[in-house]
Amino acid sequence: MHHIILAISNPFTSAGMASILEDGLSHSIETVTSMMQLRTACHKHDDAIVVLCSQLGKDSTVEVWRRLVRRFKELRLIVWGKTYQDVLDFQCSVPHVDGYLLESSTGQELKEAVLAIKHGGVYVAAPVACYLAKNPHLDRSTPMVDKLSERELQVAQMISRGVKVSEIADHLNISSKTINTFRYRIFSKLGVQGDVQLTHLAISNGLVEVKQQRDYDARI
Repeated sequence: MHHIILAISNPFTSAGMASILEDGLSHSIETVTSMMQLRTACHKHDDAIVVLCSQLGKDSTVEVWRRLVRRFKELRLIVWGKTYQDVLDFQCSVPHVDGYLLESSTGQELKEAVLAIKHGGVYVAAPVACYLAKNPHLDRSTPMVDKLSERELQVAQMISRGVKVSEIADHLNISSKTINTFRYRIFSKLGVQGDVQLTHLAISNGLVEVKQQRDYDARI
């Protein structure tokens, strides 16, 4: 595990991160700026440490990563989150994440994260750890998570964030009819009557940030 893939959409940012990592670390570093380039890089280096921008593929980032890690099980992931919602999305939808950083993280934290993962550990940036510790809803998320399959949970999160059925279908590469089948199955499993009740339940379980839902409500 001596290869690092920096999957960051902004090439100037990834160049700076590469420069930081090259200083003192004996790793080969590759930068990519799209999910397609990331897939190609993972084919070549199927045991790499991937620093993945949470918004690289927009709403499809989590789903594409899930497919990659199912195929290349030795990949290691450091999520480079733009928001705390991104952290929640990966935490709830991806079986295993090795590290969490935020855009505000320092170069030293980036180095520490890579070294921790290289030696079999995990790394959570201090602000992320603080957020998870203080989030009063996370300890109540298990019942909802246990009732839904991974795909159902992913669909439930997207619905609760205000994403339209047609857009969810596009992101997951399945039909709108299939998404609606998931919706009604989710409603039945959780005992809710519609999208509004589902959204309230997702918020109370810590799967969607209240601020984000308010921002969405303000746009419609």
